Amino acid sequence: MKIIDKLIKSVRTSFDGIKDPRSDNSSYTFSNLLNMGFAMFHLKDPSLSAYKEQYDVRSDNLRTVYGVEHLVGDTAFRKGIDKLIPKELQKLFKPFLALLFALGVMQKRRVLGGRYTVVSVDGTGHYCSGLKSCDHCMVKKSSKGKISYYHQLLGAVAVHPNEATVFPVACEAITKQDGSTKNDCELNASKRIIPQIREALGEDEPIIAVFDALYLNGPHIKALKDKSINFIIGTKGQTYLDVQVERLQENNELQQCTWETNKMRGVACFANGLILNGTHQDILVNYFEYTETDKQTGEQTFYSTWATDIEITQENIRELVSVARCRWKIENETFNTLKNQGYHLEHSYGHGKKYLSTNFAILTFLAFMIDQMAQHLDEDFQAAKRTCKTFKALWERIRAIFYVLPTMSMSAVYRFIVKRRQVKIPPLI
Repeated sequence: MKIIDKLIKSVRTSFDGIKDPRSDNSSYTFSNLLNMGFAMFHLKDPSLSAYKEQYDVRSDNLRTVYGVEHLVGDTAFRKGIDKLIPKELQKLFKPFLALLFALGVMQKRRVLGGRYTVVSVDGTGHYCSGLKSCDHCMVKKSSKGKISYYHQLLGAVAVHPNEATVFPVACEAITKQDGSTKNDCELNASKRIIPQIREALGEDEPIIAVFDALYLNGPHIKALKDKSINFIIGTKGQTYLDVQVERLQENNELQQCTWETNKMRGVACFANGLILNGTHQDILVNYFEYTETDKQTGEQTFYSTWATDIEITQENIRELVSVARCRWKIENETFNTLKNQGYHLEHSYGHGKKYLSTNFAILTFLAFMIDQMAQHLDEDFQAAKRTCKTFKALWERIRAIFYVLPTMSMSAVYRFIVKRRQVKIPPLI
């Protein structure tokens, strides 16, 4: 069995282990609902209606590849998944990360002398409406009085400065919590996602979590330390740190490291043992900044500043800069891909009354996880991607073949794409 088929089988097996949250007895299993949802997101169908319209001609393939035994009506499908507590889906990332460790993939992606796994964390929106809402919806009012209801999520993905693939580690809803009347926020969600990150990667795995400047505060750093997670966090707008850095600059006490390539010149400055802020003077952080200029024009092309709890040296500063900069992989290789490369993250497949929108977002992340693992490990997937050039073209080709030709596996679809052969059937008259 090829890698992609083993991964899909593992998803199906994990769904079998989820307890049915429905109170009534149904003629179809709850795992069938989850298989149906996963198939929809893994095939990148643009909507539930599109999935249903093509079910009759794809039913055999859906059963063989994804384990979809029955087509469930819209209402029953949405109501069933709406009842599932998101943590039941959130825990499904761990087995796939464990597989990546077992295969030695995660170990090869560690940084700073092979010590740390890097996890980038950030938030994004995935649902917004002026009409439909639920008890978990956050609410905002425009200057013109227009009310909008929305859901966001906080994502965490394992990244590497020199790798295109990212692996989802955790996914936490930024929504009103049960019984709350106040909007949730990224910082509150981070308190819930930090234990998920530690659980997903294992108690003994050294981790560097990378955040933007919103997270540079005492409670957040203490929460990370409680789970033995190191950090690199942006420092934009942190006045207390800025004053200390200015003093060091005036006294010429910032250490400096310079490196060059054919096209650019990089300069990093750093200092260890600075006080985080006036409120948390017991928390010391290490500061570094990086400026990049074009050697031909002399134009500054990049500048940023960060704080970390990892001691900075002349030997590790260059790699620390590259690790800090790969925070953007959650924006570019994750959220941008999920919104603009065929996954339809921002499309509403259904809102529900409790957890439907959140669960659909997690299922999208799970489909993305399987694709990222296939991109990294599966030669058939890699060859199909080279043949199709872009991911959007690959997804379109997969759906077209899945629609027309009987198949026993997804790997067979990938191999057929690579062969670029026309099917020999009688012509239509």
